[in-house]
Amino acid sequence: MAKVLVADDDTLTRRFLQQALEFGSHTVTSAADGAEAIAWLDSPGRFDVLVTDYAMPHANGVDVISHARRIDPVLACVIVTAFRDLDLAMKAMQAGAVAFVPKPFKAEHLLTVVDSALQRRATAAEAMRLRLLAPMLERFTMVLANTLESKDAATRWHANRLVRLSAAIADRLGLTDDLRAAIRYGACLHDIGKVAVPDELLRKPGALTARELEVMRLHPEVGALILENIDTWEDVRLIVRHHHERFDGAGYPDRLRSVEIPLGARIVSVVDAFDVMRSGRPYAAPRPYEAILAELERERGAQFDPDIVDTFLDVLPLEEAGAGDELWGGPALVGTRRRRAGSALADWLTQEVYASRGRAKVGSGARRAHLE
Repeated sequence: MAKVLVADDDTLTRRFLQQALEFGSHTVTSAADGAEAIAWLDSPGRFDVLVTDYAMPHANGVDVISHARRIDPVLACVIVTAFRDLDLAMKAMQAGAVAFVPKPFKAEHLLTVVDSALQRRATAAEAMRLRLLAPMLERFTMVLANTLESKDAATRWHANRLVRLSAAIADRLGLTDDLRAAIRYGACLHDIGKVAVPDELLRKPGALTARELEVMRLHPEVGALILENIDTWEDVRLIVRHHHERFDGAGYPDRLRSVEIPLGARIVSVVDAFDVMRSGRPYAAPRPYEAILAELERERGAQFDPDIVDTFLDVLPLEEAGAGDELWGGPALVGTRRRRAGSALADWLTQEVYASRGRAKVGSGARRAHLE
């Protein structure tokens, strides 16, 4: 049941509109002219649908719709008129109407149009809610990611830098807004699965054993499992799961190759590698800038998508100059959480991953890669 405002200066038509809508179980308020309708609309959220005539004294239907949309941008507006005029319909649509119903009309037709308008209102309201929520969600994911990164003895702003660099590549590639947002979230949360990796493993300064390497390589699957039931985040989940795949098919966990790897994961793979080499880890000192660029060039077509490497190198000078070396300098921020605090969670998540894929695949070697 919706709250509907009906505006029509003709008494018989107004009564017919009201009765038809009430028959459809809607609650109806009526206005006898445009000025009265505008007065009713001055309180946002009072109505779900506006059904208005075009030709009315004091203010016509387009004026009423324009005012309504200023007060409530997601209000569903339907214009009803005896004028079968395309220009009028276009003006009403430009003002914010979602439907145009010419007189004479049947009650069933009106109810169908109003129901459709309500569905569009619900969609628009959800879109607006997500737009308002997105900045808070992004900030929350950034705080979460940086908290987890401190567990990995990473520099303090690793997640922030990955978001910035990934966004620069996505912008240069001209990707859609939805995909750019997914890439930002994916870059931010790419290593969230490391919550299941023991602290001592993350801080280990030397080479990992075969078993330790196997555990480390579970983190993309754990991360994807954590995000599994978040609606509309499938692209984010795929970035988290596949950011350690290699362009030549020798990566993990699924040995995808080339364009089988989601675009967002190919982007995050390059910027993650750059930042890890730039900032260093307990098992590897930071590399000189020129050595990092040389490594990216060597791995074009092997570990990394060549097109993404080229795009990254195009945007990097601007990003590097804007960021300043202080973002990569300074001591590593070593996590202070003790193993006992995360032990149960780590064990449970690890078991969940083993169960989801049937059995663990043992890594082929114990040498620790610089991009783990």
